[in-house]
Amino acid sequence: MIKKLVFLLLMAAGSSGQTFGQKQLSDFIDQAFQNSPLLKTNNIQSQANELDAQRMVAALTKPSIGAEVNYLLAPIYSNDPGNSGFKLNPPKTITDYYGYDLSVTNGGLYRGLVTFDQPLFNRQRINAVNEQTTLQNQILSNNSTLSKHELEKLVTDQYILCLQDVHQQEAVTHIMDIISQQISITKKLSANGLAKQGDYKVLEIELKQQETNIQSLRNSYKVHLLELYSICGMSDTTMVNLASVNLDLTSATDVNSSAFVKQYQLDSLSLSASQKLFNTQYKPVVSLYSSAGLNTVYAPDIYKRLGWQVGIRFTQKFFDGHQKKLNDQKTKLLQQTTAINSDYFNQKNESQKNALLQAIHSIDEQLQSIQQQISDYDTLLSYYQKQITNGQSSVIDYITVLRSNAALQFNRIALQTNRLIAVNNYNYWNW
Repeated sequence: MIKKLVFLLLMAAGSSGQTFGQKQLSDFIDQAFQNSPLLKTNNIQSQANELDAQRMVAALTKPSIGAEVNYLLAPIYSNDPGNSGFKLNPPKTITDYYGYDLSVTNGGLYRGLVTFDQPLFNRQRINAVNEQTTLQNQILSNNSTLSKHELEKLVTDQYILCLQDVHQQEAVTHIMDIISQQISITKKLSANGLAKQGDYKVLEIELKQQETNIQSLRNSYKVHLLELYSICGMSDTTMVNLASVNLDLTSATDVNSSAFVKQYQLDSLSLSASQKLFNTQYKPVVSLYSSAGLNTVYAPDIYKRLGWQVGIRFTQKFFDGHQKKLNDQKTKLLQQTTAINSDYFNQKNESQKNALLQAIHSIDEQLQSIQQQISDYDTLLSYYQKQITNGQSSVIDYITVLRSNAALQFNRIALQTNRLIAVNNYNYWNW
């Protein structure tokens, strides 16, 4: 009895220290969402896309104001009668000279201007930029949704593996309770000469074997729990108890509303938006420009050359080697690939769901059969216990039946685990 009490205390403490509290599946899923770098970076990228769109719209709508300063010195040597010599700022009246041609340099350049350029009539370009940015952010949002769905599946699968270790420990503990009770009974029978002393010794050896098994299961639980922490991006190593989980099959959904299919739809729309933005370069470009300040080539009358100018600039692209047509063809081809991938996914998704449903149905049948076998073994164990008490049966036969019963219970736990994982996988695809 003392040995059993010590063992239960050790089991409660765990292999690496005290166990703290109880955690739900939702606790780990929330932590995985919170710590996911992909979800964080997608949010940052979405903000960056908005800023990039604002920059492009500003270039299409806001005036550009700047300054331009130029100074050019082009001295010559004049040979004109009465006006010969080195000239830093020669007048255009000189006809015989050495140096750059005055018609090219004008003798120099003195310019200090404030420039103003206002784009006009860019509504189509602005709409194209905003449409592309909206779709880019929708793709990021859908990717985040898919990432969260994937994380939820991974966390749930790992959580189920942890629960398998827990349930296996419970099964071994139950077997140990039965053995401990039988040891107590056999000792009394042996003391009264109704059983052999070696019988309870055999049972004690079996109990030690089960203690070894449960230690191995505790280590397995620790490894699986730490892997769960890792998936969730948690640095914690605290051993915790896990609440049981029950997963039900989700009802049928419209595949076209799935985020899986939506990613292909958004890819196709994004290609169209990129094409629209590309095609805006074939629209007329109109802008109002103006400048004011100093602009002259002759220094002596520089004080008279302050002024301003205003004008309208119009450009139109007529031919560039059929680039627009080629880009349109490229977009249509890429949209065909998204349609092909979408159709393939739909077919594959239905096949996967049907296979998982069949697997779940098969597991349910096996569980029903195993449950009946376990009930039969429980009845047989009770029979052998009475036979041992009456000295009419061997302890070895009892242990053989007990081990067979334990193997069935482990098989049942494994099937229950596989069923939960299959349901989780089905729900993942049926979404």
